[in-house]
Amino acid sequence: MALQQLRDWLFAPYYTQAEKQKCDVEYNAAYNAEHYAEHYAEYNAEYYAERPQIHRRLLVISGDVEFIGNTIDVLLADLPGQCRAEAFSESQLKGKNRKILLGSERDMAIFHCHESFSPGNFLALAGTITHGGCLIVTCPSFDKWPRHHHASFISYGYESNDSAYLKRFITLLLDDKHTAIHTLEGTRLPNQVTPYLDAKQDMGYLDTYQSSQHLIPSLFSSKDQRAAFNALRDQFEEDNLHTLVAAPRGRGKSSLLGIFIWHLLNEGQHILLTSTLFENVHSVFRQIDRMCQQNKISTDNSKHPHVEPFSSSNKNLNKVLDKAPEKKRCVGEGTLEWVAPDNPALFNGHCDIVFIDEAASLPISVVLNIITNHKQWLLSTTLQGYEGSGSGFIHKLIPKLHAHLNENGDKSVNIVELHTPLRWLHHDPIERFINKACLFDTGGESSESFLGGDDKGGYKTAAAQLAPTHSFSDISLSKTRFQRLSETALEDVMKLLTLAHYQTTPDDLMRLLDSPDLILFLLYQGGKVIGVAVVNEEGGEKLRDIAENIATGERRPKGHLGAQQLTLMSANPALATLKYWRINRIAVSPELQGKGFGTFIVSTLEKAAYEADIDSLSTSYGSEDKLDRFWQQNKFVCVHKGEKANKASGETSVLRIAPLSYRARTLSTEVASIYDAKKKQTTYDCLSASLQLLCVAKLRHFIAGYRSLDNIWGEINAIALCNSLHPTSNHTAPLFDVLSELFDNQTNERRSELIKLLQQPRPNYDSLSYMLKTKGKKGTTAALKEIINRFIIKLDMAD
Repeated sequence: MALQQLRDWLFAPYYTQAEKQKCDVEYNAAYNAEHYAEHYAEYNAEYYAERPQIHRRLLVISGDVEFIGNTIDVLLADLPGQCRAEAFSESQLKGKNRKILLGSERDMAIFHCHESFSPGNFLALAGTITHGGCLIVTCPSFDKWPRHHHASFISYGYESNDSAYLKRFITLLLDDKHTAIHTLEGTRLPNQVTPYLDAKQDMGYLDTYQSSQHLIPSLFSSKDQRAAFNALRDQFEEDNLHTLVAAPRGRGKSSLLGIFIWHLLNEGQHILLTSTLFENVHSVFRQIDRMCQQNKISTDNSKHPHVEPFSSSNKNLNKVLDKAPEKKRCVGEGTLEWVAPDNPALFNGHCDIVFIDEAASLPISVVLNIITNHKQWLLSTTLQGYEGSGSGFIHKLIPKLHAHLNENGDKSVNIVELHTPLRWLHHDPIERFINKACLFDTGGESSESFLGGDDKGGYKTAAAQLAPTHSFSDISLSKTRFQRLSETALEDVMKLLTLAHYQTTPDDLMRLLDSPDLILFLLYQGGKVIGVAVVNEEGGEKLRDIAENIATGERRPKGHLGAQQLTLMSANPALATLKYWRINRIAVSPELQGKGFGTFIVSTLEKAAYEADIDSLSTSYGSEDKLDRFWQQNKFVCVHKGEKANKASGETSVLRIAPLSYRARTLSTEVASIYDAKKKQTTYDCLSASLQLLCVAKLRHFIAGYRSLDNIWGEINAIALCNSLHPTSNHTAPLFDVLSELFDNQTNERRSELIKLLQQPRPNYDSLSYMLKTKGKKGTTAALKEIINRFIIKLDMAD
């Protein structure tokens, strides 16, 4: 009986839609087709006044695999003809596999979570469910789920027997009156048989929805979208398209871009569109195709303008739109082409307008480089998505955009936001649950700015209500764990971290709550959290059994980022067994930054570390002038700087340490000398005897396959540079005899070219492959291993 009630609840919207389709057929027969568009709005309004729209639903089925399999079989037997249901597991959506969900929509989806659970995957799949649909989550029984969850991010040597994140998630599910729950013990359905939109509460929204979304002749799906298009069009005509379009998921951002681009193409504009993945813009291209098809049909069939393209029965059009779009479109004299973010075409300025979709997924430096070369540009980004909240991106980007425009004498950045949901309805239960579960800051009511904009179009931070102060008399720093925070405190902490960090994803909240190696320091002022430091416990006894393997590069255990980096660069296992506190993140409310609160956190944290018998503090971050100055002022010494910029932030990682114990100070001197020699590109023959031994040891690790070519490139560089700087040195004569013998099968010119390649700051795999006559990165690495091996044999013989 319970399953039948659940089935009735699950499919009620589709029976309702069937009734609506029947009414449509009857209505079409009753009215002359020429008056269809004219009277459809009136008919539609009458229909929806009598039968309100149905919200999306969330159903959780909790139990063992057999129970869930039997339940799903019964529930989904004999699906209504117009309903599609698809099932996904965590493994199917892992990593880049999640891109299969981009731009897709479905009535019903089943998310199997027995093997693991990713909040990002949950959010991504939920975003594909259209109004009236249902997301079905299957999981172990609630009492077992937190204990049976396998977290891949737990650091080596630590255990997590209970997921605090899942405990909180389950509590939210049980407390949410709109979520249906089915277990072996019983079934709980929401109070209403179908969760209808509350007409009294949302009468204003219904007016908007009915007057725009269901008018077939309209290009736009909401007044919101129409207003945004008008704003973009005006900015373009005023030669002032310096614009950021921002919206949470499901607001029609992609279709707005498609409509606006189509308008520009008809104006004869030449447009470049870029994004991290081409898949991100499939829906933009599809919208352009709809517009082109609509224009063709309205020309060919004057009696029914704009009707056929939007009809679900137009099978030929749907087949066209379902195909993966090509990367270029031509409309009249206008052209649109998608190019990758590193395509030179983006930087030569040879187009009229450039569009950057999902700009938050690109480094800020890349975004700025692209727009610098174009007079008019448009950026778009999703707020509060599974890719990242975007808050940190926007908080850092907008001031830089303003600065760029001011340098060129242009106006301020235009910010266009979309609020009205289109894929689902206003006050959607699933979206509200996600906002609460992921601690998304919705920016208040939907009529307000998600970005906290002021009347002048500026960016107002979430902490604007805090009064700036230099007083330290009313502040305190407390040490705790994430799992012990109240819901209010957790929300405050995540707001600060989201603003401070470039990209914060829903998965980050799970990592913070479930990582047993994390310590949290909270800075309070007047009972309110104004600062936070997240600290990782690293090294010590937990790494003692594998310290030697870390030193050679043979083992790279999960976590312990700072301890591992120090051990690997020094090839000294003693560094792995020191006890570290690595400051993972530190954040102070934006309104209070630059007033000493960050330094107060660090100094107080240092005292706590000393009392806890910690050997050294460390921190790793993306290098930028402001942060570098902060850590230098707090006496953190730089001991490592990465070679490659981070793909998300465009910044190069830096590792700094502040040793506390005598043992750590001694070893840190050794590490500092290694970094100094690399930074100065000291040649091999000018290294101290200990550093020469270290250089050879790392090369032996490379030959054994423990270290990558990139990791030991500095050592190869130091050896190759000797050949040009000291070619006649008696001290290094044996070394150059070795080099000459190594390349004896090459002409002098080719040998010289090869040495020049080995002297470059970074390996050029293509050129090396050509010179060594190898195939690919793997073949080039193998050839260099052979060369280095012969070099070491010669060195050993010389000794």
